[in-house]
Amino acid sequence: MARTLKEAYLASLGIIALTYDKAQKLSNELIKKGELAKEKQQKFITDLLKEARKNTTELSKIVNEKVEYLAEKGKPLKEKQDKLIKDLQVKAKKTGAVTEGKIKEAIREVLVKSKDLRKKSQKLIDDLKEKSAINGEAKIEETLRKLEIPTKEELKKINAKLDRLIKKIEKQSSSKQSPSMM
Repeated sequence: MARTLKEAYLASLGIIALTYDKAQKLSNELIKKGELAKEKQQKFITDLLKEARKNTTELSKIVNEKVEYLAEKGKPLKEKQDKLIKDLQVKAKKTGAVTEGKIKEAIREVLVKSKDLRKKSQKLIDDLKEKSAINGEAKIEETLRKLEIPTKEELKKINAKLDRLIKKIEKQSSSKQSPSMM
């Protein structure tokens, strides 16, 4: 609206300037034709400008009245628009809060389920490790037997037997060496 008023004001200034230029040209032509005396030229221009200003004032008044009328007519629409905007803002906040609550709840559920899943997965992994360790040892022992390679336990037994034999041999050798040393 302010723009419309400004344009109307500027237009009225243009009318005054245009009227002054035309008034001067018109008075010069009238003087040349002898229809206007040179002494009356200034009064003619002044009267013409007064009339133009009066018309401009009336035009400004009409424009202002129309602008005020339109502003008054638009007021209820503006109020409705403002109310709608406020209603939308309130609804958007409510919807946002509800959505935020639902998102938080979904995140909590996902976290709980992921913890449960993590526990179950870890238990399965532990069970598999245990079974594979037992199966692995059994398979190793079976393979060693097939290849006729002694197992760890069998090696311990063999080592124990060898240790006893070594002691016996050492005992026998030391008992044989003792008489000859004499």
